[in-house]
Amino acid sequence: MTRWTTLALVAVALFAVACEDQKPAAPATGEKAAAAPLKDEDLPTVADFDDESAKDISTTNYKAEVDALEKEISAE
Repeated sequence: MTRWTTLALVAVALFAVACEDQKPAAPATGEKAAAAPLKDEDLPTVADFDDESAKDISTTNYKAEVDALEKEISAE
């Protein structure tokens, strides 16, 4: 008789646990959170760098600038 009573209690307990409402997972915070969508205005374009490059790069130092860029790219 105790075997059937124990089995019935376990079955009722499992049924009660299985029927509980499932709570949705908490939203992620920190680095794992979903990023906000980017707008086209937020993306850098060639025009954004034209003025800076015109000041920094000249006919006399363009080879050094290209070498520096190649080193930077190969380091990544």
